[in-house]
Amino acid sequence: MREIRILLLGDGIDLLTADGVGKSSLITSLIKESFVEQIQHVVPEVTIPPEWTRENVTTRIVDSSARPENRDQLDTEIKKADVICIVYAVNRKETKDGVSSFWLPYIRNLGRNVPVVLVGNKIDLRGKDVANDALDEQVKPIMNEFKEVETCVECSAKQPLNVSEVFYFAQKAVLHPTAPLYDSREYVLKPACIDALRRIFKLCDIDKNGYMDDNEIDTFQKHELESVKTVVRQNEPEGVTDLGLSEIGFICLHTLFIQRGRLETTWTVLRIFGYGDDLTLKEEFLFPPLEVPPESSVELSSAGYQFFTDLFQIFDKDNDGALNQQELEDLFSTSPAIPWEDTAHKQCITNEEGAITLQGFLAQWSMITLLNYKVTLSYLAYLGFFDSDTTKALKVTKPRKQDRKRGKIQRDVFLSYVFGAAGSGKMQEFGPNLEAEILQNKKKLDACDLICMVYDSGDANSFAYLAALRVRNELM
Repeated sequence: MREIRILLLGDGIDLLTADGVGKSSLITSLIKESFVEQIQHVVPEVTIPPEWTRENVTTRIVDSSARPENRDQLDTEIKKADVICIVYAVNRKETKDGVSSFWLPYIRNLGRNVPVVLVGNKIDLRGKDVANDALDEQVKPIMNEFKEVETCVECSAKQPLNVSEVFYFAQKAVLHPTAPLYDSREYVLKPACIDALRRIFKLCDIDKNGYMDDNEIDTFQKHELESVKTVVRQNEPEGVTDLGLSEIGFICLHTLFIQRGRLETTWTVLRIFGYGDDLTLKEEFLFPPLEVPPESSVELSSAGYQFFTDLFQIFDKDNDGALNQQELEDLFSTSPAIPWEDTAHKQCITNEEGAITLQGFLAQWSMITLLNYKVTLSYLAYLGFFDSDTTKALKVTKPRKQDRKRGKIQRDVFLSYVFGAAGSGKMQEFGPNLEAEILQNKKKLDACDLICMVYDSGDANSFAYLAALRVRNELM
């Protein structure tokens, strides 16, 4: 996100005291870095450039009016906001009560589901006898009822005190939201967050032994190794063993980050591994752009073949040169499914026990890449290709016309159509209708490198079928 729009809401001026909650004063104190006594009712929109903010994003701060005649404008601004700060005055109980009785329901009624920061202004006017835990006691019921409330900040525009923190937490609520990760009512990570962290753990466990050793932790976390292990050990006895950090420990570590307000740490990890704010893998992460000219094809590059070879060898736990069903399922545990399991292209080169060999494994990926390279791109992301640019695992060939003109082929993978009568010995029967569809489709024929015709030498009708096919479609 390059820009954040922060809207300040709150009760209007009290007619008896001519006293407001201080929305405009907060904005002015932030900009002037000092309190301004006389200011206009609603200050103009303020734009803060990215280099002036901790989060390095452009920030637009919008003031608002609670007057009835300005209600349409207020509704428009609520619909445009990325985060809303509801300001109340700590010395006026009715303004705090209005947060849950009016403002939060009002935002919901407009169909908005954006993070909310509660801002208790004018702490310089609050009595000194207020207990330190009073804020938690007052705000906790509101946060339990309204899950969109990310946090509460107390400040004073007059002193000024904690003014910049108000806008920092508003930025943070957008960039590092709590709601997708953590159930504040139950004090546990949400299932989608746990699933994402489990996938990341498996990808970071390079040797696939179920633990992140010291080197793997250090590469991943970039923190002091012993302090990370000590914190986990104190909170989850099974989180750290002599082998390293377990999956339970990894999830415990991020639970602690979130509970201690360090959501940016967990969000940084999630975003590095391709997750968006909804905890699904982003489209641009799964399908980065790759330009493929007409009549060109896509193959695995040497880096792609090396990645899949390494992956095969890592998951071949019994070192028999083949992946059995359990090893195959373990390999694809960070992806939606085995990509060829429910397709017509199930045939793999296997050993006598039916386990897929390395040759068969690489052949499957060669075929998938040729037929639909976007599937391969997505699986490179799912499986943790060692370079952030998954397109480096692929190469785009020269257009077929250029190859044919020069009489020199630069492709390593070829598309061949195999035709023949039923029972002639083809790998799989697709029926005459599909054969006719291919032969009458110029695009499909242009994409083909070789046509192979198969017949049964002991069946005259089998050869006659091919002769009729050739004449009917004017082949050769």
